[in-house]
Amino acid sequence: MRLPWRRKKAAGPDPLAGLARKVRTSPRDALRQAALAVKGRRLRSSLTIAGVALGIATAIGTLGITASAAGAVSDRFDAVKATEVTARFPEGIKAPAGDAADNVRGLNGVDSAGLSCKGREVEAGRNAYGRNVKLSSSAAQAEAMQTYRAELTMGRWFDAGHGERGDAVVMLDTAAAQALGIKDLDAGPMVFIGGTPFLVVGVFSAPPSETRFTRAIVFPYERCLGSGFSSAEVIVRTDPGAAKQVAKEVALALYPQGPQRLTVTTPPDLETFQKGVQSETRALFLGLAAISLLIAAIGISNTTYVAVLERKPEIGLRRATGATRLGITVQFLCESGILGLAGGLIGTILGVDATAAAALSKDWLVVLDPLLLAGGPVLGLVVGTLAGIYPALAAARMHPVDALRTA
Repeated sequence: MRLPWRRKKAAGPDPLAGLARKVRTSPRDALRQAALAVKGRRLRSSLTIAGVALGIATAIGTLGITASAAGAVSDRFDAVKATEVTARFPEGIKAPAGDAADNVRGLNGVDSAGLSCKGREVEAGRNAYGRNVKLSSSAAQAEAMQTYRAELTMGRWFDAGHGERGDAVVMLDTAAAQALGIKDLDAGPMVFIGGTPFLVVGVFSAPPSETRFTRAIVFPYERCLGSGFSSAEVIVRTDPGAAKQVAKEVALALYPQGPQRLTVTTPPDLETFQKGVQSETRALFLGLAAISLLIAAIGISNTTYVAVLERKPEIGLRRATGATRLGITVQFLCESGILGLAGGLIGTILGVDATAAAALSKDWLVVLDPLLLAGGPVLGLVVGTLAGIYPALAAARMHPVDALRTA
């Protein structure tokens, strides 16, 4: 006989279903709960925020420093290379006499000019039978060395009389003088090349843009008229803005019988040069910034997922008392978003400070795109939110009974 009060137990997927009605969590409540959760785990949250800040600071510092560096390089290039014109004689044409440079110096817009030519590698020593060192050789007018921006450190430059008389004199750069053991010129040091003595009249610091004058020995220009030297060239330093016009006239002034045979080199386009510097340096350092952001995103995801595992009882209780899956998802997304946003704000400040410090230490103009100031926090928020998607969904999929069993 079946008793009326002994009814069959109803089956259902959720034993706690019906204990509480579904409660819709407002965005404000979800944000408040997320902020409290972040505040309650200060050490872990601080480490996660530091990871995001490092990635954002690297990205902003990269963009700012490369933009500032490109501007500084462009300015320096404009000050030196943009005023430099070179005219080279082809092989087979004899080097012109030294007074040919006077015609170039007379052109409008020319600040200085001089002739030079490159020689073969030579072996030089302090005596005719001692140990020799190998040096690159050139022959040049003193005006050419000064136009190349070589700096005299000891002694004197060549004068016109050295070349006219055929004096056996040379100049050395600082590296060559050190290799030969020449520390001063008080005693009139000599160097021997092929058994022939040459008096060292001066020592100079080689210009960084001309490697042929590094560890080099330089003869008076008149030696270019003999054998053993390559074709001559004239280096011209112009007033700012006059380089293109001087380039059109220098070949005719230097070699009127065949100006079309000379090769004239003018400064490249500065805008293209600056863009090339920016793109190459940005590509390298933005790769490092992307790796830092990826590591930060993994840190946020790991931190949020660990928080989900630790708070299973809390999640189960909230689900049992009516919280929806959407509400749980939104709360954990807010937590990861807060971590990313805080890291983005701190990283932006650090990136701007790093850019300013690097630029000012080099006397550069600080170049920063205003969009970076807003882009840093936004990027941090996006990275944090994306990193929190999986942990948030994992929390929302928890069954209330399974979660409460871990309490």
